[in-house]
Amino acid sequence: MGQTILSTYQKNRIGILRAVPWSFMVSRIMTGITQIIFPYFIFRYLTQGNLNPEFYAYAGGADYMTYVVSGSALNVLAVATLMNVGRVLITELREGTLEPLLLSPAPRSGYFLGCLLEQTARALLEFGTVLLLGGLLGADLSRLFTASSLLVILLAICSFFCMGLTLSSVMLYTRNTYLTQNTLFIAMSLACGITYPIQYLPGWVQRLAQIFPLTPAVTLFRNVVTGCQRLSQNYAPLLQVLILSGIYLYIGVVWYQKMERKLMESIFG
Repeated sequence: MGQTILSTYQKNRIGILRAVPWSFMVSRIMTGITQIIFPYFIFRYLTQGNLNPEFYAYAGGADYMTYVVSGSALNVLAVATLMNVGRVLITELREGTLEPLLLSPAPRSGYFLGCLLEQTARALLEFGTVLLLGGLLGADLSRLFTASSLLVILLAICSFFCMGLTLSSVMLYTRNTYLTQNTLFIAMSLACGITYPIQYLPGWVQRLAQIFPLTPAVTLFRNVVTGCQRLSQNYAPLLQVLILSGIYLYIGVVWYQKMERKLMESIFG
């Protein structure tokens, strides 16, 4: 298992450094930065820093910039994990290496964990860049480096990884990446409370947002970082993240196993 994880990590890292060393990282960093910059200018120069009491009630008392920066940073982390884990199988197919992967005796769990390890190293750089810019713009991130907040980040990465397994199977099944991932990312950025509370959205959109692990993960992250709460005080979003992670993990594993059997039959048929 360990050798498979390390080999997959090295293979993916070499491929990224030689093929697209900065483009993906820069594009996602710019996405996170624009999610901070545009609300910042609107807040400072359009609304003159004034918000109604309803926002502070929905945001748990957090100021606007801290609210936006915390959501945007976690959204960047989610997009990076979902994109890198979700695209691995379709990338193997396009590069002609899917068949050798299916025929290899290496455990599939080690392969996906190796992909997760490699992308996490890059995703945390993007995550840190967004937080750094947010801090320069006035976000209060003084509680970011506590044990609770770091545990929430780790839990969020695991939940995004589980969803990425399902996304990987969807991409391989549909043979499509851009339409699938872009639809998902847009839906998440609009419905998961990244730059504004989801309470402003229609009821059916709020219910739809609960199927994404990003929604409870952002809530949990904000409660810990900006609300100075302990994990024990956030039983509901913590349980929701764990349940959604289990559901997506089960769907992703079962679906992948079925597709792998069909692909093996087509290879030897």
